[in-house]
Amino acid sequence: MAIRGAYVNVKGIQTYYETNDGPKNPHGTLVCLHTAGRDTRQYHGLMDYFQDKYNVIAFDFPAHGKSWPLPGLTGIKTKEEYGEFTWAFIQELGIDDPIVVGCSVAGNMVYYLAENYPVRAMVSMQGSPQILAMQTSYGTTVDLLDNPYVSCQHSHWDFSESLMGKKCPKEAHDLIMWGVCQEIGRTKKCDLSLYNNYDVTADLDKITCPSLLIRGLDDWNVPDHYYETAIKGMVNCPKLEWKKVEGYGHFIAVEAPEIVGELIDNFLNEANA
Repeated sequence: MAIRGAYVNVKGIQTYYETNDGPKNPHGTLVCLHTAGRDTRQYHGLMDYFQDKYNVIAFDFPAHGKSWPLPGLTGIKTKEEYGEFTWAFIQELGIDDPIVVGCSVAGNMVYYLAENYPVRAMVSMQGSPQILAMQTSYGTTVDLLDNPYVSCQHSHWDFSESLMGKKCPKEAHDLIMWGVCQEIGRTKKCDLSLYNNYDVTADLDKITCPSLLIRGLDDWNVPDHYYETAIKGMVNCPKLEWKKVEGYGHFIAVEAPEIVGELIDNFLNEANA
């Protein structure tokens, strides 16, 4: 597998991205968005799977991985800012056929992107168009993530491990857990505040692109009703599918890239038949 990394300036931020430099597929270019606190490495497996079929690009959001933070040493805090930055990245790279692929917080955000930007298609893994947990006691916990007396890594160790599936290979498990070790409290607070204070249900009827929803069933944190809420509102999608995958969990793109890749490829082939 050959992966090329580079920097591009996006809205004044030095932004790191990686690509498999795959062929231009008539179905589109896969633009992959990472989970909370993590980075582009989550999509190495998908880049490998599609190396001869799709151009796959993933980038580190501000304050993640190798990308610079926003002014004030912080990350993105609103869905509007998230959408603007993602679209600016797509434009900087000259991508005219983006298929947005996201997991967890990014699985939420692709709904917003599909509602507000001309994406070719969208893929949401372990996502929801509505999570309003910041008003609960969980929100208090999120607010503590950048407290100097709180270890972001230790506080998320058991939690992250509990979200993985029973079929997750050891190599994938170790990469996911290494990601926990490298998390930054200030960054994770931004991501989880965004993840848990999110509602785009009112505009789901604006999504008019083919949409694939994937759920790893071993993820107890993302229940079926998140998907049911989405499907109920996505009345104008020309093609909408919900695929459930046994034995895998919240980090399904890392846990099972071959399964995710096959689901995406089959879906896009059918959507463009």
